[in-house]
Parts: sequence; structure tokens; C-alpha cells
Amino acid sequence: MKQPRHYSAVPARMRLGRLVICTGMFLSGALLMGDTVINAGGGVSNVKKTGNGGGTLDYGQVTISGTAVYENNTVSGFSQGGAVYAGSVIQNEAVSFSGNRAESGSGGALYCRGNVKIAAGSSFSGNMASHNGGALCLDANDGEVLRTANIESGSTFANNSAGKLGGAIYAAGKGAACQTELTLHSADSSRPISFSGNYRGRAVGTSAGGSANSITVMGNVSMVMQAEQDCLISMEDPIHSFEGYSSTSSLRKTGPGTLGFGGGISRCHFPVSVEAGTVKLGATASLQGMTELSIAGGTRLGFTLPAEPAADAKWSAQGPVALNGAAELHVTLPEITDTKQGKTWKLVEGSALSMTSQPSVSYDPATAAPWQQAGSFSLHREETIGKSALVLSWTPTPSPYEKWKNDHFTDDTPEDQTAPEAAPAGDGITNLMKYATGLPPLQPCGTVTTLTVRNVDGMPHLVLEWPVNPDATDVVFNVESSTDLKKWNDEGVVTPTGSRGEYQDPAAIDSNAPERRFLRLKVTRE
Repeated sequence: MKQPRHYSAVPARMRLGRLVICTGMFLSGALLMGDTVINAGGGVSNVKKTGNGGGTLDYGQVTISGTAVYENNTVSGFSQGGAVYAGSVIQNEAVSFSGNRAESGSGGALYCRGNVKIAAGSSFSGNMASHNGGALCLDANDGEVLRTANIESGSTFANNSAGKLGGAIYAAGKGAACQTELTLHSADSSRPISFSGNYRGRAVGTSAGGSANSITVMGNVSMVMQAEQDCLISMEDPIHSFEGYSSTSSLRKTGPGTLGFGGGISRCHFPVSVEAGTVKLGATASLQGMTELSIAGGTRLGFTLPAEPAADAKWSAQGPVALNGAAELHVTLPEITDTKQGKTWKLVEGSALSMTSQPSVSYDPATAAPWQQAGSFSLHREETIGKSALVLSWTPTPSPYEKWKNDHFTDDTPEDQTAPEAAPAGDGITNLMKYATGLPPLQPCGTVTTLTVRNVDGMPHLVLEWPVNPDATDVVFNVESSTDLKKWNDEGVVTPTGSRGEYQDPAAIDSNAPERRFLRLKVTRE
């Protein structure tokens, strides 16, 4: 076996064997043609060059066996890898890549066509590429062998951008024989893998424009999101792919932990399977375009629902959906602002929806309580042309008046006949009055109240009586008086007991009483 040769690091010198860069040393525009080992404390900063690999250029394998920092390195011209250009990259310790640029190429921090291992705790921040892969460009493998790219716990991708595709990561694969396997493995509950603030379609050197994007895949890329127990993979930025250019790619969620999408539409034009654990979608997050969607039993889909339901489902597949009935749906609700208008949210849809049974639904207690007090939820299928969906509907509890109206009118009755102020029987007595007094709305009646005289302590008094609907709990009864039928005076609220209401006029009918006195009943809804 050929023994590796060891050399000291000399700026701008070429080494053809295996190079060991020792503790505390920095490279300045180094050209490394053989395999490279960078030990603890190595790194490169503030290098500007024309050509690939602003910090490290190695057509073999770069192995980083200790912590290193690559910052503010730049390549210009049509060059790749703002910090590192390599055949393969193996990190055994955390590495920090920040502020690196590929001004006219791909891979703002790192460009690679071979295997890649990103060690736990590595960070990619503020890197830019004018083409693909703001932080990391995994270009298509030139060979005919499987290529693997592994990203480990605690790795963070923040505020990276690409002028074209892959705000943080661009991953490409050629065919079945040379597929790219991209695995995100979160195994430390205190250090999630996270993507945030990454953009595609944003020009180098700018801080505006473009679309939020964590990973863009092209060709044949197998993505595995594996989160162990109590661990998290946080995708605040959506995934992107192009229909017809990534159908041989795939996304698998494995492990008992959580994969979370914070916002935006992840366009996944390939099969997606949730095999274990939890996948959470934020209020503005959705996954769309899947050619197949498979959700296994024992998994959990978390939905934070928007205040206004979208036209598309949170999980919207172009192809068929297989949803195991042993899966659980967990729902977090928005603030309730309208207790009268029903809501329907599409949760999962596809060209066909196959379910062994209907999955169970649980609700976040704090956000669901106001909704459950004002109405009820139901989970059901909805069939439309070319689509089958599982939808969650919320129906407000009808007001007592709405319930009375539904009991006495058919569904096709015009609204102007069922309104509270309408008098569909033609007797001049409104629906509201008949609702409050328990009279049938479609039958004419001559009067609602009766007026009698009652002796109290030897003096006669007027008494106004009327029937009461005990189910009309949202009405208020007032009695008004008048001497001329023009000006009416409020005599106060009357609270009935039982099925009859009564008002006894305090004014006695004696020599001091007005010549005429009228009483009438007024009904309002609370």
C-alpha cells in the first residue's frame, strides 16, 4: 500500500501527495493536487483569486480532522467553490464557512462532485454564489457510482443565497447508477439541523429579491431526513424542484424525531414518504407537487392552520396518496375572529386518496379551546374533479334563532323570508317576534299579546301578557307605553319565568289616569 507523504503548508506551493495542514496554519490561495488533511485550527480567510477554490483547491479528497474557519474568500471568473473546491470533502470536526463567494460560479462556500460529510456543529452563513448552491453545491457526479452527502447534528445554514438555484444547498444526480444520496441526520436533541434565511434567485452582493429556499434538487437525488428521538430538522425555508427534472428524486422522513417546515411552498415533484416520527407544517408552509405521497401508521402530521384556508391542501400531491389510518393528525388553530362563519381546511389531497381507516385528530388545547366553545370540528373526505382530499371543517354552533329558523323553514326558502324582520305569513308580525313568543312563522295570527285589567289593592291596573319560547335565550323583552301611539316610553326590561311573560302597569286606572294609555311589547336580540 502506498504510504501518504506529509508536507508542511507553504503558501502557493503545489503538493502531489497527501497533504497534512497542522494546527494553527492558514492557507492563502493554496493549490493542492492530491488528497488533503487539514488538522485542528486550520482554515482560510480573505483570499481572492480567479479560478476554482478560493480557500482550498483539491481535485482529490479534502479531510478536515479538526475545527477550521473559512471566511470571506472569493473566486471570480466562471469559477466554483468560494472557499473549497474538491473532489470529496470529509469533515471530522465542525467547520465554519462564512461570507465566502463564488462571484460567477457555483458553491459559495463549497463545491464538490464526490462524497461529502458535514460534521456535527458546522455552520454555513452569509455565503453567496451567482449560479447554484449559495453554501454548498453538490454538482452531478462525473462517474458512474453512488455519491453520498451526509449532514450531521447541529449543522446550520443561515442567510446564504444563490443567483439561480439552491439558496443553501444545490444537489444534482445523473441517473440510477450515479445517484446522489443526501442525508440529514439529527441525533442531538440540543442541536437541531436548521435552515433559515436562505434564498435562490438573489444576486451576489445584494440583500433583497429572490425566493426563500433551503435545498434545490435536480435529476436523481435521494433525500433522507432522519431525526432521532426528541431531535429536530428545522426547514424554515422550503425545498424546491422542477416538474419533469426531478421525478427520479425522492424524500424520506425517517426516525422518531421531527422534521419541521416553517413557511413557504416546498415544491417536491417526486415521491415523498413519511415513514416514522413527526412532520410539522407551519401556518404558511405546504408541500406540493408530489408524484406519490405515502404516510405510514404510527407517524404524526402536525398542522398549524392559517386564519384563511388556502385553495390547495397543506400536503397537495399530483399523484396518489396512501394514508395509513394509524397515523395521527395534530392541529394548532389560529386566533378565532368570526364565530358565525364556518371554515374548511384541506389537509391532504391527491389524485386518489387511499386510507385503511380515517386517522385520529388531536388539537392543541390552548388554541383549540375558543373554537370548540363556539362550534365543532369534523374530519371528512371531499371529492372534486381529479382530486380526493381529507378536509377538516369547523361549523359554528347555530344561534338559537338560526336553529329555530332551520326547524321552521326549508333550505330553499329565500333569505328575505327568513330574516328576523321579515313577516312571511303576511300578518305584519315579524319572525323575531314569533321566535321570541314560540309562534309558527308561516301561520297568520291576529295578535301576540293580551291586555287585561287586574285589581291590585282595590285598584285596577293594566296587565300585558304574552307567550314565551324558552329556547329563545338570546332575546330581550321590553314594554313600552304611550298615550297617543306616537311617542313611546320605555317601561323597562321584563324577564319572564317559564313559558309566559307578564307586565303589570304601575299606573292605576283612576281619576288621575290619562284618558288613554297603550302598552306594547318590544323584542330585541342580544
